[in-house]
Amino acid sequence: MSRKAWSLLFVIFLICVTAMTVPAQPPPPEGVSVRELGPIQPHWVFLISPAGVDSEEATKVEVIDGDSLQFLGMLTGGVLGTAAVSPDHRFIYMADTFYSRGARGVRTDVVTTYDARRLAPVREVIIPPKRQQTIPPDSSALALTPDGRLLLVANLTPATSMTVVDLGSNKVLGEIETPGCTGILISGPRRFESLCGDGTMISIDFNDSGRMTASQRMARPFFDPEKDPVFSVPAVLGHTAYFVSYHAMVYPVDWSVEPPKAGTPWSMLTDAQRREGWRPGGYQPLAGYAPGNLFYVLMHRGGQWSHKQAGIEVWVYSAQHRRRVDRIVLPRPGTDLYVTRDSDPRLFVVSLPELNGPPTPTALQSFSTRTGRYLGVLDQLPGFPLWMFGAP
Repeated sequence: MSRKAWSLLFVIFLICVTAMTVPAQPPPPEGVSVRELGPIQPHWVFLISPAGVDSEEATKVEVIDGDSLQFLGMLTGGVLGTAAVSPDHRFIYMADTFYSRGARGVRTDVVTTYDARRLAPVREVIIPPKRQQTIPPDSSALALTPDGRLLLVANLTPATSMTVVDLGSNKVLGEIETPGCTGILISGPRRFESLCGDGTMISIDFNDSGRMTASQRMARPFFDPEKDPVFSVPAVLGHTAYFVSYHAMVYPVDWSVEPPKAGTPWSMLTDAQRREGWRPGGYQPLAGYAPGNLFYVLMHRGGQWSHKQAGIEVWVYSAQHRRRVDRIVLPRPGTDLYVTRDSDPRLFVVSLPELNGPPTPTALQSFSTRTGRYLGVLDQLPGFPLWMFGAP
């Protein structure tokens, strides 16, 4: 046998010996890993898709990166749940209702705390089974104190009250009754306002034990709920809340005094715009941007009681000058809008499928508030989002 053949046999021998002496590597472990998100960014938005619209039992909260228009993840809650982000951006809180037989049976209401990076539950507390369940699940149904210590949950049985939860001890502290008034509009470290059915507003102070310490109600209504109802969630600019009515009137309310003091109402429309039938509408038609003293309104052309109709434009108003300063024509009609709170704010608009038109996907549109420029769209969103919010 030649030297070359012996060399080849020797190499083969070494490979075989090495294969027998080196232990086999175990296969990679199987299973599911959890991806962690980074810190919540100023242009992230959260969309609430309540149960009962596209699902019988599970509310979905979709997390979207508004800069890249990428879907980041989703939380799943109970029936007609609502949610809020903690002031330090570490947690997301959801108030939910669950039934032992899915959509029926024994009712359990809970507040669940989620890790904002993992979108995973870390603890929960059972609350009295009287939580307000509404569509849309607006931000007045669940609110945090500015220090993030206490969480308030609106109740409706039909008696109205607020459950107070201590998030540090994860315990229910008590209940604050608000007869004839509902909604949690935080106006101070331990104060909230509630809108009342007769067109007035009540201001309630409470302590760290979750007990009411003071309550003052307006002496007379600041709007007529029979002739010109207002959307229940205002645009808050500084210490003033700007309520917009179905007939496009603006009703300012000063929260810096007790009881709250109504300002002079003013119209959003000129005579020509009124004749053209312009009105605010949608599920979430109003958002404020406090640094610019501006508020944004979804507008459509419609008749009486068209206040849920999707907007075809967004009109921007200066609260200081009481006039429109910009208008943004929407590529697609929108039902919900939100404006971020940072120094380079974005305007986001949700577009839902048209019920009587050709099938269209649910989408999230993005705009620059500085220029009104259209920045893009995220198509094919899951669910049927009816409310949008961001980090405080």
